[in-house]
Amino acid sequence: MQSVNDKSGYYAVILFLIWPLLAVISALRNYSSGWGKNILWAFVAFYGFAFAIGTESQNSDIVRYVTELEYLAGIKMTFSGAIQYYMESGEIDVLRTFLAVLVSRFTSESAVLTLIYGIIFGYFFSRNMWFVLERLKGKIQPIVLILVACLFLIIPIWQINGFRFWTAAHIFIYGLLLFLFDQKKGGIVVSLLSLLVHFAFIVPIGILLGYLIAGNRPIIYFCFFFATIFVSEIDVTALNNIIESYAPEIIQDRSSGYRGEEKVEAYREETNTDTVWYAVWYGRLLKWSIMGFLVILFIKGRDFFRNNLSWGNLFSFTLLFYGVANLFSSLPSGGRYSSIANVIALVLIILYIQNKEQETVMERFVWFATPALLLFILVAFRIGLYSMSATAVLGNPVIAILFMGEHISLNDVMKMIL
Repeated sequence: MQSVNDKSGYYAVILFLIWPLLAVISALRNYSSGWGKNILWAFVAFYGFAFAIGTESQNSDIVRYVTELEYLAGIKMTFSGAIQYYMESGEIDVLRTFLAVLVSRFTSESAVLTLIYGIIFGYFFSRNMWFVLERLKGKIQPIVLILVACLFLIIPIWQINGFRFWTAAHIFIYGLLLFLFDQKKGGIVVSLLSLLVHFAFIVPIGILLGYLIAGNRPIIYFCFFFATIFVSEIDVTALNNIIESYAPEIIQDRSSGYRGEEKVEAYREETNTDTVWYAVWYGRLLKWSIMGFLVILFIKGRDFFRNNLSWGNLFSFTLLFYGVANLFSSLPSGGRYSSIANVIALVLIILYIQNKEQETVMERFVWFATPALLLFILVAFRIGLYSMSATAVLGNPVIAILFMGEHISLNDVMKMIL
């Protein structure tokens, strides 16, 4: 852990204005500083301002958001008109439509919209990453560096591409960690706010409410989690019956595209014969590695979790959430819950490996899992090149303003060169 002085924060700000990426690297090296997480937050906002929509991202949500902004900027709209627009949009989520209408009253520039996305996403992303970093004790182990890199890349900064779900994910996780690990009840309220960003967070919030009722039941949750490793197909007919019997009509309409029986069957029978092997396996190997870590933690760490309430809270909830996420992974778009489960689990695993003396079985599994984790890092970073602009990597805020709206992805740059 490096010592820092009071002026280092000012130097970091100056460095950020000259070269933001170098400032972030400096922040990570000084992770014990008070300013590091704010530099990361500023970088995500800068990344959003310099966001590039690459050739491979033309079908992503961000294209629809930008098109809507340009449309709204071209029409006059009163407050009551904005309410009517929201009601007629069919959206349940409040935040994204609110931002689209608000920004369109001032500009049609997509860079401004993605800047605001970056500010909101970046705040919760930086807090979640620093939640782990500022709790690491002693000299950082090599495997912990690899696991932290995975943590940064599971729901990375380029996921502002799908602003609603992934921002809601970091909001939910932020509140969850405050509640489970720091035992701050206000964290529950923060997690509930994720529902304003994406309606699909009714599932994570439902799990949280179930946990609040049932409490810590590590043995029961582990049996459930372990069973879903082998049997992870949810009964879609029963699911549809529950939703159509109890959910509001608007939830039924918005979720119908994910739970139609024919669509679910087609999704489950889908093969990836045209996809390169590493694109298929990088996510699976990460998931299997994390599940392996959780099994070891249950076998070797139960006494520790039983005697340490904060750790026990996080461990119990992780098992419960991971089990439900395994079930939902058999539905279209249900695999997104696995990303949330992976982040929560990695927070626990990283802190456990770094801050506790390791047993032999854990040390051996670390060696076994390392190649899978490295593959995940390489492929996940490669995906980021689709929306990572050259300006975000090499430029600064002045250059980003001069070339506003004309940023090109690094992937497209590579294709022009190679």
